[in-house]
Amino acid sequence: MKLRHSFIIVSSFLLFLFFLFSACAQNSPVLLVEISGTIDQASVEMLTESLQEAEDQHAQAIILELDTPGGGLQQTLDIAELIQQSTIPIIGYVSPKGASAWSAGTFILMSTHLATMANHTIIGSCQPVEIGVEGTRYINESKVINALVEWIQERASMYGRNETVVAEFVTKNRNVNASEALHLGVIEVVAPTIDRLLEKIDGITITTTSGNVTLTTQNVEKIRYNPSLKIQFLKFFSNPILTSLLLIVGILSLIFGISAPGFGAEVFGVIAILLSLIGSGFSIPALSIIFIIIGCFLLIIELFVTPGFGVIGIGGILSLIIGSIFLVPSYPNREWLISRDYMLSAIVIILIVVAILAVFFGFLLYKILQIRTKKTKVGTFIGSIGKTIDRVTPEKTGYIRFKGEYWDARSEETIEPNTKVIIVGKDESTLIVKSLTKH
Repeated sequence: MKLRHSFIIVSSFLLFLFFLFSACAQNSPVLLVEISGTIDQASVEMLTESLQEAEDQHAQAIILELDTPGGGLQQTLDIAELIQQSTIPIIGYVSPKGASAWSAGTFILMSTHLATMANHTIIGSCQPVEIGVEGTRYINESKVINALVEWIQERASMYGRNETVVAEFVTKNRNVNASEALHLGVIEVVAPTIDRLLEKIDGITITTTSGNVTLTTQNVEKIRYNPSLKIQFLKFFSNPILTSLLLIVGILSLIFGISAPGFGAEVFGVIAILLSLIGSGFSIPALSIIFIIIGCFLLIIELFVTPGFGVIGIGGILSLIIGSIFLVPSYPNREWLISRDYMLSAIVIILIVVAILAVFFGFLLYKILQIRTKKTKVGTFIGSIGKTIDRVTPEKTGYIRFKGEYWDARSEETIEPNTKVIIVGKDESTLIVKSLTKH
């Protein structure tokens, strides 16, 4: 009797553990990852990082919330490869209401294990775009088109989707809304919200590289993925409009800085150009090293050549910080698979801003050249008033500001920074000064 009683207790305990572990398995969370804006290297790094977080959180699935005009072709292929190799089911979800996943966004959606859309969203427009001096144009070369058609049809075939329609996304720039995409067999589910989506996909079995996975998403915990600081920086500077503007502003600032040294424009110009190169797809590790070297060089100048702390020192610190943040793997220059309307708007914005900046910097350079063409007579220096920028001593010269310009100066007395001085002489390009208060 006691043996039977013990057996019942042990059996009940084991049954309790079974249900407990089953409940824990069913409560595995889903990770929500938002991919919006242009598809670039930051998007690749974001998915890589989110896959690692999903493993750490023991998530049963990742939901990619897509709202994008498209982006780089190579980055799109990299994302598709990450999805295909993932052991965790990845669900593509075009959202929110009114969103679109054009071009690269459609390619990514077709690569996911489960393709879903919110009501009143759109996918399609996958014909590649070439960007040149004359603007944008659709690429019609059969070699490129056939390769992309084959690629997207193969992805559709893997998940039992309509191969004919997905081919027309590329060949005819076809667009479909959510209800039409579901009716044509391009996607599997239409749901107005994340919660409704999780209800609809509950119990669906998905095949990944690790085998079949059955989703248990009814009332499941949702975890929102937040990109790291490195990825946020990379995403910000990868914007095609921003990278173009940084390059132009950097070049103009560099020219202005060389023409009128002392205002820090040349420092800003170098930093802006390097940031533009990062956003455009140049090797990040190499540029990180350049940033760090420039940062050290600027700080040495600030400490030993121009004592004090000003624009040069701040530029050095910024260069060191940026160089440290961007120590991430390199990636190639991008080819565009993006909505033509988006790129046309981007080019218009860039041209307008560049024209305004060009006029502004041109005006500044004109004024500087006007000032420089005016020959200053030696006699006009004597008795004029300036203000020290650095500490001037009998042993060491320092800079003073005179008529809006920086001049090297020396004195027979020690004069502290930010002190008014009177010019008593000139030795070639060095002014001889005395403290105004002692004169």
